[in-house]
Amino acid sequence: MTPFAFAHRLFCRLFVLSCIVTVVVGCNPYKKKLEKPVTKYQALPPKHVPEYLRGSLLEVTDVIDVDPQVVSGFGLVVNLERTGDNTQIPTPVREFIVREMVKRGFGSKLQPGFETTSPEEVLRDSRTAVVRVDAVIMPGARRGDAIDVRVTALPTAATTSLARGELYRTELKLGGANPMAPGVPVNTLVMAQGAIFTNPAYILQSNHSEPGAKRSIRTGWVLDGGRVMETRPINLRIRQPERRMSRAVEARVDSRFAELKESQRDRVAASQDEGVVKVSIPPLFRGDWEHFVALTSHLFFDSSPQFVAYKGAQLAEAAVQPDALLLDISYCFEGLGPGALPFVTPLMTNEKPDVAFAAARAAAFLGDPAAPTILANMALDEKHPFQVNAIRVLGSLQPSPEVAGMLRRLLDTGQTLVRIEAYRVLARQKDPAVYSRVINESFVLDVIPCEGKPLVVASRSGVPRIALIGPKALVDQPFNFTTFDDRLTLASEAPGQPVTIYYRPADGTKPSKVLSRPDLGEIVARLGGDESARGPFEFGYTEIVALLQAMADRKYLVATTGGEQLPATFVLQAAPALTESIIDAPAIVDQSRPAGEGASPSQTTAIEPQPVQGRPN
Repeated sequence: MTPFAFAHRLFCRLFVLSCIVTVVVGCNPYKKKLEKPVTKYQALPPKHVPEYLRGSLLEVTDVIDVDPQVVSGFGLVVNLERTGDNTQIPTPVREFIVREMVKRGFGSKLQPGFETTSPEEVLRDSRTAVVRVDAVIMPGARRGDAIDVRVTALPTAATTSLARGELYRTELKLGGANPMAPGVPVNTLVMAQGAIFTNPAYILQSNHSEPGAKRSIRTGWVLDGGRVMETRPINLRIRQPERRMSRAVEARVDSRFAELKESQRDRVAASQDEGVVKVSIPPLFRGDWEHFVALTSHLFFDSSPQFVAYKGAQLAEAAVQPDALLLDISYCFEGLGPGALPFVTPLMTNEKPDVAFAAARAAAFLGDPAAPTILANMALDEKHPFQVNAIRVLGSLQPSPEVAGMLRRLLDTGQTLVRIEAYRVLARQKDPAVYSRVINESFVLDVIPCEGKPLVVASRSGVPRIALIGPKALVDQPFNFTTFDDRLTLASEAPGQPVTIYYRPADGTKPSKVLSRPDLGEIVARLGGDESARGPFEFGYTEIVALLQAMADRKYLVATTGGEQLPATFVLQAAPALTESIIDAPAIVDQSRPAGEGASPSQTTAIEPQPVQGRPN
């Protein structure tokens, strides 16, 4: 065969082969799988971030669905002092409550003690009241978390007061308090029950003529009385939906918090699809979803030592620039891990207080042993703009003897807010400096011996707590204090003599009388019905807070410090105004809006110092 003939035959064979491949590929039924998949999410434009935030999750994701979730329902309050009324409640609500009572055994022989009590008979009793119950589930809430619950008398009911009442077990759902269709939603998101805390300013008298007082005592709170039934994860929205990116976000978040898992089988992050990654808050964050979300958003995909060194130097340079986004930079340092400490440490002594705080904050969470000391010095400095911020960071760290010792020093300062913040951290960490005892399963009595002026602190959110901070608090003798329409009297004729506690119940039963030492802690325990105090009384948390507030106003509570007798200052935690405003806000029909430019709440332009001036209400 000539060379020309061989080349011609080879050309013909290649031509035929190419035609076959073209036909086969063109008819390939799997070709569509190679095309870009269709997604239900709208692609969002690139997010413009500073150079030092390039390569972070903040650049490619948004945090969505972080609006507080309001749940509600209708419930029954019992043990009122003849102040309830159920005659004018809407018919659907009455029928719903009757069904709930039947479900719980009222009128049934299977429920001892209630077999002869019908639901209608209970509703005719003025010691009961049908109420609306509301609660707020914050983003990242975990199953079993405790939350406060608001209880309100129905607008059409003639109930005059919810004081001293107790809420029966109530299921709260999304839209559960619809008066035309109560309890229709299926999923129960919160289960609520417990004693009701009402405004203590109006609890000591039965006659409330002021309009404000009338409205106030028709509303109350069950402190820590709700239990979350379902975990609510945080959702990260991928701006450019793609399965590969979604998996990358999942892997980065899960690896960063791997050591905080309760079990290695748990997942902190789970990719739902190409557009959303669901993230659960580890228990170590104690529900601080804002810190967790901000830290997660400021993670970088690259965690290699070379990248950490490069990014650490870049962040350190940016931190000292005018108008730097210091909170973003602080979270970035924290997200980089301990490898960033060589770049953070020099900033902790910066002359600018905001730069120094941002650096010390990040260094403390990264385990730098010098950072807690620097934060404690900020907290001890009455003129430092980040004094309270520093205390809160110390309280967020893992408990340690060194940090606890620093916080104990803050109990002796002259600023009330600083002392209270330090006490709350120590109490939460169960520090031995706080002597706690549970009084009749109603509230916690904390005694914190320290120097400084005497403080009596009562909580209005979370666990009901009464704290006696400072030298031993006593009642100033002689004194005579009468309240509850002259039915309760505390009196002592001379210094050093016992205090007589006399109470005449409103129902006409036999009066009770006991003697107590003038120690305020013992008096509170006796009034609350503590077993060790061996007293016949069982006053609730609201009533005892009201008594302490009234006695402090009359200068009956004192303590001796530095050889001088000083009156005790009573501080009642501020009312939960934010939660109230969330509950009372108009309903949002659609909360699944797509996140746009700057939708993430974690990006903050500056660190705002918390004020410490002024006395809390």
